[in-house]
Amino acid sequence: MPDRIPIMLLPPQTVKKLGKRTFPPVMLLTPFFPSLNKTLQEIKAEFGADSYIAASLFSSLIYGFMFFLLAFALLSFRNPAEGAVVPALAMGFAFWLAFFFLHIYYPNIIVKKIAATENKELLYALREIIIDVEGGVPLFDSLRNISEAGYGYISLDFERVVRQIESGTPEREALKGLALRTESEFLKRAAWQMVNALESGAKMSDALEGIAISVENNIFREIKNYSTNLNFLLLIYMLVGVVAPSLGITFMILLSAFSGLGVTMESVLLSVVCTSFIQIALIGYMASTRPDIFGG
Repeated sequence: MPDRIPIMLLPPQTVKKLGKRTFPPVMLLTPFFPSLNKTLQEIKAEFGADSYIAASLFSSLIYGFMFFLLAFALLSFRNPAEGAVVPALAMGFAFWLAFFFLHIYYPNIIVKKIAATENKELLYALREIIIDVEGGVPLFDSLRNISEAGYGYISLDFERVVRQIESGTPEREALKGLALRTESEFLKRAAWQMVNALESGAKMSDALEGIAISVENNIFREIKNYSTNLNFLLLIYMLVGVVAPSLGITFMILLSAFSGLGVTMESVLLSVVCTSFIQIALIGYMASTRPDIFGG
């Protein structure tokens, strides 16, 4: 599990203390996110859905307050402060709501990143197991090598299997426990293939070779899907970063000729700030959804 949710402004110790006992409105919001508790368990979070929703409310409220102050400062630069309060509050509320849903969705992004990391590490681990068993190394010794090889989450999973076998659990039962416990689809399939090979006496390397090929094909498919999505995101980025500021100001000038509102410094600064934050959000989304493959 990561030490903390990257966008969460509250430390993990504070998140653990929050929940429906200290923040009752969370009781009304929790039913709207039924899968959040399972997602937090998948990333091995030390807090439940109640605490995380409460922390998300507070963290997003801080983001909204910062954007409110920024909008208020920009809007009241030349206009009276009284006239800037309502639009600044509206912008702060919009950003608070947007960041709240981003907080709620972010554990799913972490799950996808962990799954991609496990698939990458699993491919190398399976290749090593195949080489070991074909070279005459017993399966238990091969599993112990994997647990000590530094394959991240995969090594941790196999380390638990090795400890169970050393404590007297049969190999098949320990691997069945791994298959039932893991959230990785390919690791689950690999564990069941090893169990089936042990029960039927089939060749272990042949049983795992098909899983390794499936993992490799899945990695290539993730790269292709990310490349396709990246082309669309780059198009949006160019529209927001290049087209929107120039055409937006031109459009405001045309409107000013009919309405007489004019183009003020505040409107220009506000458009620049808004497009800048959208660009930052797009860059962050591109980075967070990038497959963690071949060195991240």
